[in-house]
Amino acid sequence: MDKATDIFFAVLRAGLWEQDLRLDAAPSAAEWQQVLQTARAQAVLGLVYRGMAHLPAEQLPPGAERLRLLADVDRLERGGRMLAAAQAELLERFAAAGLHSTVQKGTEAAKYYAKPSLREAGDIDLYFPAGEFGRAAVLVAEYNPWTASDGSLVYKYKGVTVEHHGRYFDLHVRAERLPEVPSVVAELVMLSAHILKHAIGEGVGCKQLCDVARALDRAEGRYDKAALAGVLHACGLQRWHRLLCSLLVSDLGLDLAHCLPDFRPCDPAPLRRIVLRGGAFGYADPARLQAARRGLAARKIHAGSAFLRRLPFSLRIAPREAVSTLAELIRGNLT
Repeated sequence: MDKATDIFFAVLRAGLWEQDLRLDAAPSAAEWQQVLQTARAQAVLGLVYRGMAHLPAEQLPPGAERLRLLADVDRLERGGRMLAAAQAELLERFAAAGLHSTVQKGTEAAKYYAKPSLREAGDIDLYFPAGEFGRAAVLVAEYNPWTASDGSLVYKYKGVTVEHHGRYFDLHVRAERLPEVPSVVAELVMLSAHILKHAIGEGVGCKQLCDVARALDRAEGRYDKAALAGVLHACGLQRWHRLLCSLLVSDLGLDLAHCLPDFRPCDPAPLRRIVLRGGAFGYADPARLQAARRGLAARKIHAGSAFLRRLPFSLRIAPREAVSTLAELIRGNLT
């Protein structure tokens, strides 16, 4: 990694774990610009902002960069408050109707952070068990929902994108092999599998890595690690989870004690390259932005091409999921 990337990860770790930091030397203005550009691309600007609070004054970025950063963080926090309010209203509405919705991914992962408001908000993902997905759709019909390619229901509620899912896990695995939902083991498997899904496709960023790092830290002592290891083995994800945890330990500073008992680090470079190239869900990759501007057909072609480019990595690290995802892509393009 180059110097600016090293600085980025050092400041990110300080913000992620609320640890004091002194760099070997004060970064130049150009290096700070690159650090903050990376933070934006990786959707971890709030954590980098928090990490800067642990630096000595003489190592902070120039005043103009700090002012821009303050404005961005203010926007980030306002967006988070808007999303939290919308989510609370929806959950209350579904509960009143007797529905059992479970919050997934981002907004639920925010609870693990020391300062949840600094986790960059995305959308609201809600899982509904069998038999309740259709009832939930009826309740939100007034918002003109549409069905996404993966079968999820999508709509806008008070300016926030909401997705209803009939599957809790992004996995091609029989239900009996998966843990009970909701549970700590289920959430850890879901967060790990969600990162895998995007890593073997168009890309994944540091925000999702920080989510699972904080979840593993805060969940320590609250779940059976042997049960987690068993689920990962049953799903064919043990090699993937080892690679993921190797990156979390080496780059994000996750304590080894929060990994599985038999964890042996491996070289995280293949996953690191995917993270740094694509950023949050691959949106830092110029090719994805160009495809999005050209329309839906170009977007689908890019998604398929990205998966095929990553196939050697996918087959090595999670062969069962790679083959199942490839079959799903083929069926989707033939129907």
